[in-house]
Amino acid sequence: MGQDVLEALARARDADETVVMGTTVRTEGDPPSAPGNRALFAEDGRLLAGTIGCNGLDRRTGLDAAALLGAGERTGMRSYTSFEGEPGEGVVEVFLEAFGGRPRLVVGSGGPVAEMLATLGGHLGLTVTTEPAVASPGFARELGALGPRDAVVFVDHDAEGLLPAVRQALAGGAGYVGVMGSRRHTPGFVAELRAGGADLRRLHSPTGLDIGARVPPEIALSILAEVIAAVRGRTGGSLDIVNTPA
Repeated sequence: MGQDVLEALARARDADETVVMGTTVRTEGDPPSAPGNRALFAEDGRLLAGTIGCNGLDRRTGLDAAALLGAGERTGMRSYTSFEGEPGEGVVEVFLEAFGGRPRLVVGSGGPVAEMLATLGGHLGLTVTTEPAVASPGFARELGALGPRDAVVFVDHDAEGLLPAVRQALAGGAGYVGVMGSRRHTPGFVAELRAGGADLRRLHSPTGLDIGARVPPEIALSILAEVIAAVRGRTGGSLDIVNTPA
């Protein structure tokens, strides 16, 4: 059974699919599981291979695996004390670990900055998709597939259909939503978003860290640095401890 799980994990990683492996690490009493039991779950919690020990445990662990991914976490411990009517009683502790599924960056509109985001993003291990028309159905589908580890960046603040596309991005699951623009331009469209009830907590505009960027490669670098910081819950500040007050 364990080999089946490892083989399924290898296939998922080859296909660049996100999966979660659950492993029983400790039990108490006489529950329907044993240390070393393994199961592999899809993003939506479906059981792909193996078992934690019984149908009830597999269902509950699958739900927790999906929740782990939804929270943008990669590992976690879960403890179960009831088994949905299955025989046995006690405690089962399961270690969850997410694998695969490279983070995604969707770039709205084109141009030199979009090209550099694709180039640098690829070097950083991101799966980058560039869609010139942000009002297109294809772009809407891309936005709908994004999760907490993913980002969307709009590089043309005058693009047709920008406002509805940004609203959709903010209503979706992307961990980072960025819109290029000047400090003069940004307040206007942000006010429209706020008036429409949009949740602006993941919106970054103007997008990027303040590194004095001037040319497309520098602008793309500043954006990607902020993307990484945001999806990992960091501020993007300096690591310097020599000239920065404690």
